[in-house]
Amino acid sequence: MRIRYALLILFCGHAIPATSQQVPPPADSLIEHSLRMFDINPFEWSGTPDPLRPRLGVYTQEVPYDSLRTISGVASGTKGFRIWHLMPNWAADAGGLFIGDVILAVDGLPSGDSVYQADEFIGNRAREMRAGQTMTFTIVRDNTVRTVAVPLIVPERTPMIPPTTDRLGPIRAGSWLQGMLQSSSLTEWAKTIQRQMRIVADQEFSTVSFAGRPGPWRLSAVTYLHRAPTRVGAFSRLITSDIWNGLDSMRGLSGVVAAAALHLDVPIVPTASTSPSNIEEMRVVLDNANALVRRALSPINPNGLASAREIGMLLDMSSDWEVALENVADANVRRSTRIGEEQRIGALFAAADKIDRIALFDGATMLAALADSTLIDRIMGAVVSPKKIPRNTSEGEILQEWMSSAGRCVIGGAGANFYEGEYGFIFDIGGDDSYILQPALASTARVVIDVAGDDLYRADSSGQGSGIFSIDVLIDRRGNDVYRGTMWSQGAGVLGVGILSDLAGDDIYKSRWGSQGAAFHGIGILHDEAGADTYIAEVYSQGFGYVRGFGAIIEERGNDSYRAGWKYPDSRVPNRAHLSLSQGFGYGMRPWSTGVGGDGGIGVLTDRTGDDLYAADFFSQGCSYWYAIGILHDREGADRYTAGQYSQGSGIHLSFGALLDDAGDDMYDAYAGLEQGNAHDWSAGCLEDFQGNDTYRGSTSSQGSALTVSIAWLLDTKGNDQYFINPTDTTTSQGAGTVARLRGGGSLGMLVDLGKGSDYYVEPRVVEGRPLLKSNRGIVYDDGRK
Repeated sequence: MRIRYALLILFCGHAIPATSQQVPPPADSLIEHSLRMFDINPFEWSGTPDPLRPRLGVYTQEVPYDSLRTISGVASGTKGFRIWHLMPNWAADAGGLFIGDVILAVDGLPSGDSVYQADEFIGNRAREMRAGQTMTFTIVRDNTVRTVAVPLIVPERTPMIPPTTDRLGPIRAGSWLQGMLQSSSLTEWAKTIQRQMRIVADQEFSTVSFAGRPGPWRLSAVTYLHRAPTRVGAFSRLITSDIWNGLDSMRGLSGVVAAAALHLDVPIVPTASTSPSNIEEMRVVLDNANALVRRALSPINPNGLASAREIGMLLDMSSDWEVALENVADANVRRSTRIGEEQRIGALFAAADKIDRIALFDGATMLAALADSTLIDRIMGAVVSPKKIPRNTSEGEILQEWMSSAGRCVIGGAGANFYEGEYGFIFDIGGDDSYILQPALASTARVVIDVAGDDLYRADSSGQGSGIFSIDVLIDRRGNDVYRGTMWSQGAGVLGVGILSDLAGDDIYKSRWGSQGAAFHGIGILHDEAGADTYIAEVYSQGFGYVRGFGAIIEERGNDSYRAGWKYPDSRVPNRAHLSLSQGFGYGMRPWSTGVGGDGGIGVLTDRTGDDLYAADFFSQGCSYWYAIGILHDREGADRYTAGQYSQGSGIHLSFGALLDDAGDDMYDAYAGLEQGNAHDWSAGCLEDFQGNDTYRGSTSSQGSALTVSIAWLLDTKGNDQYFINPTDTTTSQGAGTVARLRGGGSLGMLVDLGKGSDYYVEPRVVEGRPLLKSNRGIVYDDGRK
């Protein structure tokens, strides 16, 4: 047995060159390495797909016995289960059950038996029935016993489309996982997981139609991973590789915009790079870009800007519309209020669906190419000439100005200038400048270029590369700059494209939410080329992709610090936990409070080199929620990661998350569970660290832990590593799966350490060179020491 596994590891590691120093191998090699470790044949039906089951959509919790004793008609000892949530428009909600109802019996039977209770019992009974059949609930409502007949509803299958080309190529025969599953008699176990994930790949959970077609915003990348969940590490590396290849091979950030558009299922070919050498040629580029923006956004004018702003505010936690809806006490008022919200959000999404994304992204690639030091220096040389005489104004020195359809355009001089209000174009040649700019005008393309100086950028709402129903590009050539925003700032797109590119300097980025590479139905990019930079945000930031959005931070070099969270408490760990939803976080609108659903986007934080600090809390660091993808990728450096629950390579609720670290002696810390290669609810998540002497500190359901029909792993390929968890939780941590009784399946969690290093595990059953199989279907494998 040992010989067989040794051969498998030798084969799987074939593509990775041996290195004496911590120089990360090429991205293609790391992609191949992940595939040769975890690739398995996907599941596909040979005939008719499995029938879909009825969806009841009821969540309950048991009530105390004495709470029912005074109610007439309730027998002594009867258990009751209060409904605390109903899925909007599902069978239970449509059939007339209310939140607050207490369920006493189902079809005349107590809502529980010796094996199943409450939700599991009710769910099992519904699964055994068919569409059109009726479940009869005996409930208590308003202190009165009554019955409610609920006709069952079965959703329709909605075939979703994967990418037209599988860029990862054919399945790698003889992978480590294939061999492990076969030798451990786990092939059928894994196939059950794949089968269920294949089913949800073609399901639409939104019950309110807004685009005239089902599943209108499901990304093909998400569908692909539901069909091939063990490729989440390789596919996440493909996404980050596309970003870096786009940056390295094309002028400025035009290749990055093209890569983002590709993964949003809008493949575009960037126009031949326009390289203006003077202001007159720059004006032509701006006019062309503005023409594209007007064409892209005209289908929803004249109210497009108002729609974009209202869409953007759906994530405002300071006035959370979902909490307000759920706090409506009266069930009938709550239902009518919900229907009103469904109509409002449905109308907003219907409008958003009409924009011409090809034209929008074409215009963005045209302007993204301007984020190029050589090009900026060439224009600078044309601007600074003896013929230009500065004119002193309240703004400072102005060399030239004109009006355009995008607003006032100026060329600023070498002194300290102050810009406030609306501008369509600024080219400032130097000085320590201050900017308090209004957002770009609706349906316009704006560019701000600052050549030199330690500058201050401030926005009371949105700004600094904030494409809200527009394209907004901010480029800072050099200087130690400070950026202060509030929402949808610092490289953010909402029904638009926002780009912030800082090419040199030790910079500070601070904003509240929806910022620092964030997007909602658009593209948001924050690119920093060099310097020791600091990023601070509260929530929904630092590589955040919401519905149909691609948000990314692209950091080239420097020892950087990222901090997100500590504003909005999470009740799961009182007095400690806070929401982050940042640092490579993909997010969708789950149809939970209303029946409107929007499948999620792609959030990426990728840092090329430097000793970096990542600090966040719940939902962060390569995490995702609801048909989305979240990626945190660090190419090189001794890094420190700290986070809370659902973090560090975690796919949650039909989603996919990956934390990828290619080189460096790293430290991973997390608390509260579900971290460091984790997945839950028809999802997949991974943490892949290629080389370095690393330390992992988790809590529960950590380090290769899969829950509720999912697949997860932690893979460390080289180095002397240490794995710490709660010592009483080796059952669900360090390579662990679980059984989901109601779903008739389980999960597969893996912890794999290669490289023949000197490693430490809290799990006492690990024997080097021999796989450890856990009863709920977990695998731990350490290939031993040299």
